[in-house]
Amino acid sequence: MELLEMSPHEEPYLNYSEDLWFEWFLDGILNADIDSTGGAPILHYLLDLNILVSEGNGLLKLSRVSKEQSSHEVKKRLLEALNDLSKSENGFALVYFLSSFTNKKLPPLITEEHTSNSKRKNIFKKNYLPGEKQSSNLSNLQIVKKWGNQLRPFLDVEQKTIARLRGTYTSQEDAQWLFSYILNKIRKKSPAKKWEQISRKRHR
Repeated sequence: MELLEMSPHEEPYLNYSEDLWFEWFLDGILNADIDSTGGAPILHYLLDLNILVSEGNGLLKLSRVSKEQSSHEVKKRLLEALNDLSKSENGFALVYFLSSFTNKKLPPLITEEHTSNSKRKNIFKKNYLPGEKQSSNLSNLQIVKKWGNQLRPFLDVEQKTIARLRGTYTSQEDAQWLFSYILNKIRKKSPAKKWEQISRKRHR
């Protein structure tokens, strides 16, 4: 019965439910704007990164944590490990979820192929937005085709990012939530007036 009253704040080396771990990670590790719906997707992503280990029956445990370590010490070392892991291919998405990156410039999402055409695949960049010169007498079919071509790079990024996020524990649904959160983070870092211009141009 005593175990039910414990939490990772007191004994970070023990097994706990997803809810308790999510609460622990929100305290100084994850961004504060992540709500409860993002708990499972992020924890599943951390399972695939081997930060957490599944102990069965819905219980999770931190990897490589000893009984002698305090919660503060564990968090300090974990943050260092997560920051290093964010530079890897598998951990590429961590920069969008960790509070340590809040005041830093977030990288744009790009497809895995870094080709000479990669600038066009960066979302929320000037290259991705409609050009200044537009014909005023485009037919409806031409307009639909034009917007379809402009959306294609975004859809390509979405599809490939979700594929990169998916893993043994991270489901399609989890990956879609993670991508949606990342997208909102990047939007907040982008000038809003560019999106207003798109809306106005569509109605001209």
